[in-house]
Amino acid sequence: MRKNFYDRNNNDVEGVGNHHHKHYCNHCCKYDCSCGRVEDVVDRVICRKEIQKTAEFLLPVSVGPLNTGLIATLTTFLGVDLEALNAEVEPNYTGIVQEITVLKDKVINLGYIPASLNITLLGAPVISLPIRIFFQEHTDVKGVCPGDIVYESDPKVEAVLNEPLIGTDANGGLVVNLLLFKAIVRTNLTVIRRGVERNGHFYDMDENRCAPSAMPVPINSPQMLTPNTA
Repeated sequence: MRKNFYDRNNNDVEGVGNHHHKHYCNHCCKYDCSCGRVEDVVDRVICRKEIQKTAEFLLPVSVGPLNTGLIATLTTFLGVDLEALNAEVEPNYTGIVQEITVLKDKVINLGYIPASLNITLLGAPVISLPIRIFFQEHTDVKGVCPGDIVYESDPKVEAVLNEPLIGTDANGGLVVNLLLFKAIVRTNLTVIRRGVERNGHFYDMDENRCAPSAMPVPINSPQMLTPNTA
């Protein structure tokens, strides 16, 4: 992938922009040539945007309210007293992990909240399972392209729904909640493009940045990252 650098007279001294230019100056100008000092590399903000993401565990549905007959049937089917069994989610907000993938005109954010699924019987702990509650957001960012640098702020959890597996409704009926956990996470994206600037004009260091890709872009997964537990 070729990059362009510009001399003090705004002539292209490397790359494809000025094919008839015969001299070469690298970015340090250590060769004796007429270009003089090459402009410093600068970072230009393409976009700043605030985004929200939703993390959910299990399905947005509940079963019930259950009558006595259904409770007895489920107790027989499960082999355990339904009203004695319960499960709750214990999230770890300090360990949230997120990863960015940049496409043309779009930023994909994928992440998760580490948590424990704590199962109890008659109020006593039975088992605690480590889980990861995923969130994602596809943010339209006009002009962004692969190779741009994206900075994302630390996630802020704005709202939470956290309820036990077995609960009751407003009338005291037994309800099996299949949506145990839901969180709204907010972050800020800042998209940066690296280039050189001269006389108020910005020149991208990669003129093919926004060219169509011959292969699908692989989405970066947060699974391989270490949670921040500071």
